[in-house]
This record gives sequence, structure tokens and C-alpha cells, in this order.
Amino acid sequence: MLTILVMIAAALGLLTLVRYPAATPATVSVSPQTALLDEPVAVSVRGLPADATAMISATAVDAGGTTWTASAEFVVSPDGAVTLDQPSLGGSYSGVNAMGSFQFMAPPSGSTETTFFSPSSGYDVVLQVRVGRRLYATATVRRQGAASVGVIKKDFRPASSGIYGSLFLPRDTRVRRPGVLVFGGSDGGLGRTFVASLLAAHGYPALTVAYFGVPGLPQALAEIPLEYFVKAVGILRAQPGVDPRHVFVMGDSRGGEVALLLGAYFPHLINGVIAGVPSSVVNPGFPDRSRAAWTVQGRGLPAVMPVDFGEPNPPASPQAVIPVEQIRGPILLSCGDLDVAWPSCPYTEAITRRLTARHFRYPVTALHYPGAGHLAGLFSAYFSLTDDALTSVGGTVTGTQAALADGHARLLAFLAAQ
Repeated sequence: MLTILVMIAAALGLLTLVRYPAATPATVSVSPQTALLDEPVAVSVRGLPADATAMISATAVDAGGTTWTASAEFVVSPDGAVTLDQPSLGGSYSGVNAMGSFQFMAPPSGSTETTFFSPSSGYDVVLQVRVGRRLYATATVRRQGAASVGVIKKDFRPASSGIYGSLFLPRDTRVRRPGVLVFGGSDGGLGRTFVASLLAAHGYPALTVAYFGVPGLPQALAEIPLEYFVKAVGILRAQPGVDPRHVFVMGDSRGGEVALLLGAYFPHLINGVIAGVPSSVVNPGFPDRSRAAWTVQGRGLPAVMPVDFGEPNPPASPQAVIPVEQIRGPILLSCGDLDVAWPSCPYTEAITRRLTARHFRYPVTALHYPGAGHLAGLFSAYFSLTDDALTSVGGTVTGTQAALADGHARLLAFLAAQ
């Protein structure tokens, strides 16, 4: 009788029977199983039902204790295999993105979190593979922080050193490599420790500094002496493992602006510039636009007039254009074409045109990212963020994630070439 009822239900569409072979559990291969936060991993699964649709989910807990998740669906090959570098049919992302499950995690609905901040030691990503309701396999991927690979951190404070910063040195400093002075933009504070620590994990000594908004320094972006950064460059150059012939400055947004200024005003000290979403002109102080943002030898640098804000080549303020042709070293630039904070791509184009017109003799790399916003200047990779994180800076999550991953890889290649 039970068999007859099942057959009738199936015929009426009330019951769907899905039969998958009771094969041995699937296996997940992750290479490498443990990797730095900014390193990609390859994930493949074998032993799944041929030609089925498999869902792979990823789960991780951020520094604040919030659980983030992502999922993607894939067609299983005839031999029962799936890899994360094949197209996702849907879920948290679509299309080809081998690191999509790591980049497109999201917090629970209703959460106020907008960005996945990693614990300093790193975190685990738990992968689960399902076909239908059946769980076929699980695996854990370890994402390591810089401290896990022996990076040494040393803090500096104005009372003792004249700067407010954190130095990150590789575990092995016997080989001299390029050193990078890192700083942020108008957000202030000491906000770029993540990228500085990972540069050190890749072997590049890095010193990140605040220049306002911390104890002992100005509390607003106004009348910041460029000599402050020069002092930091001197401290970095004296560190073990730093090649004194290759000391670079790296900033984003207003930090990208001052990175270009440092290279132009101190070409004998700065050996190259990395400027994310920069300005081609000097802008005034922030939030008080009546004050100069930067000074040299106590004198404020001329800034664009309010009527010229956002103009790459301001007709009323030609004196505000940064003389980038005075830089003596390679330049790496990035911009996002959906940047709503300011027109970073027109700024970048103005910079490259000026360099070309003045026969600049050093390599220039300008990265123009479609679909990305102001966060394209961070040169970081493989952390999750939500649409709300982009509200005030522009860009799509997909475009911004693509820019961050590519920009970070290009940054490491830039440093390796020196």
C-alpha cells in the first residue's frame, strides 16, 4: 500500500525523488591549506554525483565575532569534480572568480557590519559542499595574519621619535629589500596597518604612520609639514633589511596626494611613489578649507580654489598642480571610474599626461578600474565588504573586489621589480 501511495504522489507532482549514488564521501583539496590573508588559494572537490549542481558555502567569523557567509553553485563535471575557478551559476556571486567565496561573504541580514575585519592572528574559513540537501564534504582553510609568519612589530610615538607609527619587519632581514612608508587619507589616525603588515609578510619592511587625528599630532588635516614624513622616511631607511636605495612612499586618497608631493619635493630621499586614487592637484585643509593642508619649511602649499575643486587642471589655480615630473623613480597609480569621493580617474589621467609631456624617464603604471570606486586605492585583497561600505565612496562590490585583488598583485609585482 505504501509503495502505491508513493507512486501516486510522484505522478501528481507532490513528491520529487532525487537519487544520487551512495558513493563514498567527496574530498576537498585546498592548496595551500594555510595562506596569508592576501594570498589566493585553489579549491577543488572530487567524488560528487556527475552532472549534478553542487553548492559550496564559506563561513568565517570576523574580529568582532560576527559570522559572515557566502555560497555559490557549480555544475559537477561528468567525472564528479568541481573547482572554484569554474563559473558560479549563482548565489553570492556569478561568473568566474576563484576567490569569490572568500570575497563575497556577507553578515547576517539586519547586521550593521559593512566590512570584514580580520582578527590579527587570522581566521578560519569553513567550506561545505552540498548536492541537494546532502552534505558531501567539509574543509577548513586557514587565513594567516602577518604575526603568524614571524613579522615583527615596533611602535613609534611623537614624544620619543617625532612620529606616530608602527613598523613591520620581516622575520628575515638579512637580505635588503625595498622599504615602504605607508599612510592613509582624510580618515586620519593610524589606519593602514593591515597592508603594511602584509607587505612585511612578503619580505618588504613597512612603516605606517598617522599624520593627524592621534595624540601628539594635529587633530585635523591642516598645515601638516611634509618634513614629518621625511623624518619617518629616515627612520625607515635605517631599519635592518631596508635597501636604502629603494625607499618608497605609499598613500591613498589624500595620502596619494601627499605621496606625490613627497616624491616631487624630496626626490633625493624618495625613490618611488605608490599613489592610490590620488589627486593631480594640491587640495586645501579638511574639514577647514580655509587652511593649507600641507607645508614645506613652514609655508603652506598653494591649493585649488573652491571653484576648482575636482578639476584635474584647474584654470584658476595652476599653481596647485603637483609637479610630478620632479619625482625620481617609478610611479604606480590606481583609480576607480565610479569614484564618487573625487574624480580619481581624471586626476590619474592628468598625472600621466603631464609626465608624458615632460618626457618622464621612469616607469609609470596607471591602473584604471571599471566598476570600482574610491576603495580601489587601498591595494588590499580578499576581504569581504557589503554594498553599504561603498555608499559614500562609489563603485560596485564586484568591481571594487576585482580592483583590490588586481591592484594588490600589481603592487607586489611593482616592489619585486625594484
